[in-house]
Amino acid sequence: MSISTKPVVFLIILFISFSCKKDKLKDDKEIFIGKWSWVYSKANLDLCSGFPKYDDTLTPTTENTTYQIEFIKKGKVFFYKDQVLIAEHRIVFNVFGPPYTCNELGYTFYAINLDNDNGTDVMTGLEGCISSDTLQVGRGFPYYDDGCNFYTNYFVKG
Repeated sequence: MSISTKPVVFLIILFISFSCKKDKLKDDKEIFIGKWSWVYSKANLDLCSGFPKYDDTLTPTTENTTYQIEFIKKGKVFFYKDQVLIAEHRIVFNVFGPPYTCNELGYTFYAINLDNDNGTDVMTGLEGCISSDTLQVGRGFPYYDDGCNFYTNYFVKG
């Protein structure tokens, strides 16, 4: 290899290593590994209408659909609708645990950027609380906040 090609090869390797950033699920983050099934979503609706807001609960029965989230150790997440894969992303943790806390004992706060996108669009991440058997998604899949409607989505492992 000539001297002039060494910097090019180095830059390519450097670009690849940073462009594919993802966090492997190890240590305390192993709690995410597995498939999580959606059980319900709490919705606070019509907050912008000028009328009193109303609350609703969405379930697989009321919505006639199912959702799953699957995390794998390599640092990837898969989203399913009615058992069909609809999206796949790399995950990068923005926050896991302190300084943020969850109201429920035994839960840990998390904020995940999908595909290392740290934008403010709610569809670029997941945020909520997790325990050994419950995943709460306060920002993200399957129902996303839109400024007037706010959702908290609940999943169980298994």
